[in-house]
Amino acid sequence: MKAKNDPFKIAKMEKEAVKRKKEMARMEWRETRRILEAEKNVFNLEKYRIILERLQLNWLQWNVTCLLLGFGVYRFYYSRIVTGADPIGTTINGWHIGVVMISVGTISLLTATIQHRSNVTKLKLQLEAMQYSLSLRVSYFMLVFSLFMLLVVIFKG
Repeated sequence: MKAKNDPFKIAKMEKEAVKRKKEMARMEWRETRRILEAEKNVFNLEKYRIILERLQLNWLQWNVTCLLLGFGVYRFYYSRIVTGADPIGTTINGWHIGVVMISVGTISLLTATIQHRSNVTKLKLQLEAMQYSLSLRVSYFMLVFSLFMLLVVIFKG
């Protein structure tokens, strides 16, 4: 009976209980931290995906700008020739500038699309639930359209 009421044994049992509670709390904290780190990693990968999409959309905007500017210069040159006016330049005229602008836009979009596809492929390995890249699909369409416009300007000019 004395063993039950022994203050030293009770104190020792209480210390062990406190130790177990602390260890359980540490284990729960580590598990929570591991889960938060995993969610943070997924969030950072999703943020990186959005940055890649926005960058590709900026390259698309650059391509459209070059395409419109090049085609506009070409049309201005072509309209002067059709009306019988002298071309503004003899060595470098609107046709040359138009072809160069459309070519610059097409080549820059082609290289940006290759780089974007490479980055998206690498990102897909880390982020399994990743959506397909819509800007990549639009880039493919714009590349075909840009090449078509370049061929039209070259063979019509």
